[in-house]
Amino acid sequence: MKTLILLICIVLFTHNSQAQVGINTTRPMSTLDVNGNVIIRDVTAVSTLSSDYSLMIRDKSTIGDNTVKEISSDLFSGKKTAYYATKNGAWSLLNLSLGGGWQKLNLTGTSDTKMGNASLFTDGVYTAIQPGIYSINYELQLESGINIEALGGKKLGILKNDALWEEKKLDGVRVSLLGITLASIPITSTGIQSILSLETGDTVTFAVNTNGLLNVGLLTDSKVNVFIYKISN
Repeated sequence: MKTLILLICIVLFTHNSQAQVGINTTRPMSTLDVNGNVIIRDVTAVSTLSSDYSLMIRDKSTIGDNTVKEISSDLFSGKKTAYYATKNGAWSLLNLSLGGGWQKLNLTGTSDTKMGNASLFTDGVYTAIQPGIYSINYELQLESGINIEALGGKKLGILKNDALWEEKKLDGVRVSLLGITLASIPITSTGIQSILSLETGDTVTFAVNTNGLLNVGLLTDSKVNVFIYKISN
């Protein structure tokens, strides 16, 4: 062990940058070439992974001697991110360029963020700062329940980069006989749960289709929740 330490010190402090030292080999292929096991007895432990740390692994991609390479700990930590915004009524809708009655939520990170980076959410649009697979939840809670006839055909929508990714109609349960509706159960809440693959800079827009809805206040008086969580790389 003393011999190994001495040789490592020679490698680190020598003024000859071309020098190569071999242990158990007469033909060193790098600055320090160890043909055998290495034991390190005193190592400081860390409790969490971050970009301040990296890991050393053995590269076995080629036949023959292997080299040790450095990889980012981000690949293991996943750098999980979570964002949550909510507003209980008094929100509005902003026009989208899609047409067809689609409008985005006028929620902002500054006032409506409950958890996460507020700067990532503006006017109902979330911008991803990390690539990965994300879980998305979009929920509308109507305060006292609204008859489905008033909101029939209206939709919630999730857009990825301004393209419609998923939609859900605002609907409820109807009891009918021979095509005639006898009773309808008021809507109390509705939502969309989805999974998206996002790259850095991709956007997720939370929208509502109000085409033909005369009283938009039926929606904007309700509570809205949006939740975004990165689940994997």
